[in-house]
Amino acid sequence: MDYTYTELVTFLLLYGFLGWLIEVIVVVVKDRTFSNRGFFDLPICPKYGIMAVALMVALPTLEGHVITQYILSLVVVSVVDFLAGDLTRRTWRRKLSQYERATLFSGEWQGLLMAMGKALTAMLVILLLHPFLYTFVSLLPVLLLRIVDGVILGIMAFDLVGVLYAVSKSRNGADLAHAEEVQQSEQSAVQGKLGNLICRNVWRRLNRAYPDMEGRHGRDAGDYVFAKGVCLDKLFWVFIICAFLGDLIETVFCRFSAGFWMSRSSVLYGAFSVVWGIGAVVLTMVLQPLAGKEDRYVFLGGAVVGGVYEYMCSVFTEYVFGTVFWDYSDMPFNINGRTNLLFCIFWGLLAVVWIKVLYPAISGWIEHLPTLYAKVVTWALVLLMVADALLTGAVMLRYVERSYDLEAGTVLEEFIDNNYSDEFVEERWPNMKLT
Repeated sequence: MDYTYTELVTFLLLYGFLGWLIEVIVVVVKDRTFSNRGFFDLPICPKYGIMAVALMVALPTLEGHVITQYILSLVVVSVVDFLAGDLTRRTWRRKLSQYERATLFSGEWQGLLMAMGKALTAMLVILLLHPFLYTFVSLLPVLLLRIVDGVILGIMAFDLVGVLYAVSKSRNGADLAHAEEVQQSEQSAVQGKLGNLICRNVWRRLNRAYPDMEGRHGRDAGDYVFAKGVCLDKLFWVFIICAFLGDLIETVFCRFSAGFWMSRSSVLYGAFSVVWGIGAVVLTMVLQPLAGKEDRYVFLGGAVVGGVYEYMCSVFTEYVFGTVFWDYSDMPFNINGRTNLLFCIFWGLLAVVWIKVLYPAISGWIEHLPTLYAKVVTWALVLLMVADALLTGAVMLRYVERSYDLEAGTVLEEFIDNNYSDEFVEERWPNMKLT
């Protein structure tokens, strides 16, 4: 089933609302009280929309493989749950809930059972309920959907500004009581009144929705270490280092296995394999809580996460760019040629080596970088990598368009045609195939 971008946004918002509604009902039944759950003041929890959209795209490709569909659902739900909770904690500087205990990666039976229940619910919703919702949405005028989506996204943007303002007002660990104190001390300014009203309302909702949230400890001298802990700066450096090493490993491997040198880079400029880089980031964020547990937990988590990650990467490139970069159909125990049992085992072994040996060493090296210079270099590399990725995506899309004999319609397309011919693209990505 193919979806337009308008439909994907619509379902993201729709399932975000349904997820919010389910959370509210669970809290009402459990605590006999209403609380507005989620990151936003709006009745939308985006993480449920992200889960749904990912499963909407991926599950149909596994039609007839119910067990594999369930495993995929289990991993997607757990990863999105964990990353959403972690992002919220880093934004609010509060742990709103024990989110890691309800995922596949908690290392506890209770967390595993909760994750399995969520995954089963998500899979059944996509397989049984979604076809009816899709039929209903497809009957609505596209213009109406775009207007509604635009209005909701606009309101969410303003909502997000208010939330971030509340966070900035309490950046030193303030809570609702501090927000009220600030409001009383700034009543002379109209802007202060409005701002503090926003801050007060946001924190009141947060305290009501998550009464057991854990506060952030005060700063100490260690907070000024560059990229301390698992933060965005460190994750970016992990991405860069592993993307480069992954490209190097694949290039050398292909040289000895195929007998000739082959480009394995994912982007136009630089020796970087995006799949390896993002894979290292995902393994770090998801499996780091298992670092203190026995190797078998890390191995199983890495095998499952790695296999699903590789599968989703294949689905993404085929769905977005209309291209396929690898095909394991001739290997035993493969899943639609996108991944296979052998490579899942490799992912598990790699996860153990990464979490137990390599990441601690790389993390320590990153934290020893000079703070100021490291910040400047980090943002410079971010800008270069984003520009490289955007240009790479545009070149890939134009390559597909040229295969259909579509003429360049913009200045950018003409620039791509003049500088990145089909021969250039095929030499850069020799394993890429059009679907």
